[in-house]
Amino acid sequence: MKFTPSGGRVAVRVSRAAERALVEVSDSGIGIPQREQERLFERFFRSSTATERQIEGTGLGLYITKAIVEAHKGRIAVESHEGEGTTFRVELPLPEVA
Repeated sequence: MKFTPSGGRVAVRVSRAAERALVEVSDSGIGIPQREQERLFERFFRSSTATERQIEGTGLGLYITKAIVEAHKGRIAVESHEGEGTTFRVELPLPEVA
């Protein structure tokens, strides 16, 4: 929410694909430069779009999120276009039902 300007939108979608749960969180926010996207999940990394706008944070949120997702045998990915917004996708395996 803090990366989406007033009047913007944030959408959350949940679906199922085969034996995986899919969660997508998209915003119409500030976006992340392509050259920085591979570093987003590093400990203490903050994108230039966040630091230039003096948006508070420590750079730990995505690092911790990735650790939790991977501990559950899932994966997380990002797609972003500067000035247009960002989408984070989380895939988690569903438990087997007996």
